[in-house]
Amino acid sequence: VMTQKITAATTDAKFVAADDQMIKAEELYSNFERELQSKIRNVRLDYPGYHAYHLDVAKIGHDPYVLIAILSAVKADFNVNDPEIVQMFDTMKQPRHQYTLTISKRVADEFADNYANVEVDKVEPKHVDIFVKLTNYSLSCTVDSLLNHDQLATYAGYLRSCGCRPDLFPADEYPNVRKPKTRLDYQVPIERLKQYPRLAKMYSVAKNLIGYPYVWGGSDLETSFDCSGFIAVILDQLGYKYRNTIRGKEVRLPVAGSTVDGVFYDGLIEKCIEIKPSDREPGDLVFFNKTFDSSYRRRNLSHVGIYVGDDVFLACGEPYGVEFNRLSDTNKHGHVWNDILVCYGRLRDMIKEE
Repeated sequence: VMTQKITAATTDAKFVAADDQMIKAEELYSNFERELQSKIRNVRLDYPGYHAYHLDVAKIGHDPYVLIAILSAVKADFNVNDPEIVQMFDTMKQPRHQYTLTISKRVADEFADNYANVEVDKVEPKHVDIFVKLTNYSLSCTVDSLLNHDQLATYAGYLRSCGCRPDLFPADEYPNVRKPKTRLDYQVPIERLKQYPRLAKMYSVAKNLIGYPYVWGGSDLETSFDCSGFIAVILDQLGYKYRNTIRGKEVRLPVAGSTVDGVFYDGLIEKCIEIKPSDREPGDLVFFNKTFDSSYRRRNLSHVGIYVGDDVFLACGEPYGVEFNRLSDTNKHGHVWNDILVCYGRLRDMIKEE
């Protein structure tokens, strides 16, 4: 029997693994997180007698629906003992996936002059500081390194529907599960579309993508996309094929440019004329920072959307995908969008056409 291919456009993709296997998978990953927490909590026991302990620790947690969508994309009717599932768990636990834990030593500042040319491991512990750093890159932001294109498309479909199992991980039992959200019911006025051609062009594509899930590294209509991918797909369909070739690979543009191997590569902001908020127009791109650590990018820009008027923008964001947001809304990171708004941008190529 042929089964329908699951992609980001699928709204009713159902988890088919047995409930006990899905619950067990969530337990296994949660146990891994508890082990990380234990390592951090026990640093003073494992490294006794040091001068001081400095902790820079991100909050630990993950959305269980993201985990099960990943595993179901690898094998729909998975068992936690399946070799490919065991391998996936091993990969997800490696540094530079969701979590990276580093424990390092440095001679305390007040003793630094006494040990200018001495290796830190040869310094008395009472003169050395311990630094503990845990980064949490979010499980949903590692999927592009875990799954191939077809698996990423399947993952996107499962994520969009939460596997049609809202009962599987109830919010009162799983604190990191995405909470139900009422989407902003907004309609772009027809008169505004007539008045602003740039908005009309982009919205003619974008309106069909509302509801697509947020997929880090997604690049097309099958896999869905992240914030810059959403803009890239729209611009592609309008005939603006913006790409960088980095290390021999063609990649779509990120939110803002950065330097790789000593070469600066453009992002979306570099394709725009920057516009002050007082001069914005519907159809301009709107750029934000502080949605994640993007210090390697120009002006720390990390998020982008399309301004549609009425202090509303349309973007693909975590965790709810493509939706309208008010600039007065608070995002998942606890920031009001207006407070982290950096600038607006007007695409040069669209201006030329006008």
